[in-house]
Amino acid sequence: MRTPVTRERVIAAAADLVDGKGADALVLSQLAETLDVRQSALYKHVDGVDDVHHQLSLLARNLLAEQLRAAAVGLSRDDAVMALADAWRAFVRVHPGLYAITDRYPTAPHPDLVSAVGEVVDVINKVIAGYGLSPDDSEQAAWSLRSALHGFCILESVEGQPAGTDPDRVYRRLVELLCAGIARM
Repeated sequence: MRTPVTRERVIAAAADLVDGKGADALVLSQLAETLDVRQSALYKHVDGVDDVHHQLSLLARNLLAEQLRAAAVGLSRDDAVMALADAWRAFVRVHPGLYAITDRYPTAPHPDLVSAVGEVVDVINKVIAGYGLSPDDSEQAAWSLRSALHGFCILESVEGQPAGTDPDRVYRRLVELLCAGIARM
């Protein structure tokens, strides 16, 4: 018996597709083939590829926030930053296509996406709060941390590191530098 197609199943298949073949692989004809249905059948569940991108962006941000939160629970200061950084990198490695979609699909003017980004930022802010910084320094530390992790992970996902570089060592040093900088603020 054939599993019925639902909106959830379409989005799950799209997530698997982009994680397996890259964000550029997300075209409705490929998605329909993955689900073994006609492309026209997808329109009963999604409003087109833009809707699928939106849902994938939302899914990626929610999953990332969930993993960051779980990693940092019960930890503080450098230990929390290290755990958060490791969880961020692990998420990008496991979900490269989903993570790439977050850069391709803008959050504004979508309140659900703005809220999902807010959840990621909230976890980062809670981790930074352990350093007891002023509100301004805390905001700048959180932004710096987020930017550095995102940038490294994007470069790593497209093999943008110099040849012969040990990305694990570089990442660890980056996070250590961030921790030292945050502690000095």
